[in-house]
Amino acid sequence: MTRPVGIAATALVCAAGSTPAAVAATLWAGAPMAGYRSIGDRIFPFYALAGGGSWRDRAAGIFAEIASQLGPLPAGLPLFFASSSYQMGAFEAAPAPLNLPLASGAFIGDVAAWLGLSGPCRGFANACISGFSALAAARALIAAGWLDDALVVGCELPNAATPAGFAALELLSPDACRPFDARRNGLVLGEAVAAVRLTAAPARWCLAGIATGLDAYSPTSPDPTGGPLAAVAVDALEQAKIAVTDLDVVKLQAAGSPGADLAEANALRRLFPDTLPPLLSFKAAFGHTLGASGIAELAALLACLDAGCLPPTAGFAESDPEIGLSPTREGRLLTARRALLNVVGFGGGVAAAVVERSA
Repeated sequence: MTRPVGIAATALVCAAGSTPAAVAATLWAGAPMAGYRSIGDRIFPFYALAGGGSWRDRAAGIFAEIASQLGPLPAGLPLFFASSSYQMGAFEAAPAPLNLPLASGAFIGDVAAWLGLSGPCRGFANACISGFSALAAARALIAAGWLDDALVVGCELPNAATPAGFAALELLSPDACRPFDARRNGLVLGEAVAAVRLTAAPARWCLAGIATGLDAYSPTSPDPTGGPLAAVAVDALEQAKIAVTDLDVVKLQAAGSPGADLAEANALRRLFPDTLPPLLSFKAAFGHTLGASGIAELAALLACLDAGCLPPTAGFAESDPEIGLSPTREGRLLTARRALLNVVGFGGGVAAAVVERSA
């Protein structure tokens, strides 16, 4: 048995706003400027979550806001949790000596409690595609009839270890995120918590297809031809039973990485032999939120499409002749029915999803 899987509700807290609708409005009006994060003796742009207090109190408050956006949830609702860092910030803030739990996944129990859930919990941690991996697992179980509903959460909370690791690898931009831009020079990281409730019941949007895969070209960079990313996009489109010509918009990965942006552009040329639909990236608006990015950017995209708008891509100004593609420069009104979302992860993960408006 294969059933359609709908998107019943979304929630989002990030540097651009504390609800999906607020984020869409911010993007339309003009993306916020990044703050800054000191890492050793260097300073990098960074999109942080607002708030203060202890790490645990701050996390609990953010999840209380997520719960309020989602509305009442059945206590037994299964939770699929995706993150790159889990509770790393809590470990960093705790006094020594620190007794670590058996696994970082123990944090999922805290999240479930904050959301009022007591059902089964599953964790996913495979870098930047974590959110789409969780989404794919939940969708498969609902489509097969094993579940009727599931909550998928993407989470990237404050911690020092993650930004330090990216800085040590020289992957961060010293000044700004510039998706697909000729002057792009690295990533700008961000924090976010987002949620998507999937259901077998009819809903405004359907998760029509989603696929994940592995790009084994290099431990740190994707295949420059874009082949692996194009392949998972084809898989997602085949699941959705639609052609590339049916797509109204593509939500890019486009994080401002010199090599990864070029690989994604080449993947798009493989997919679209003729005219491309409008292209959009969120990374310069609220940062690359790593394990949360798939869920956060899905929630942001649906909010934009529900508002009938396609915002400009922040950070893009100068076309790169090698890329040969340009994301949106100016906001436009758009009635979109189908969209493709790309995600590329550090370490070789690639993923793509197709969403379709049901009515």
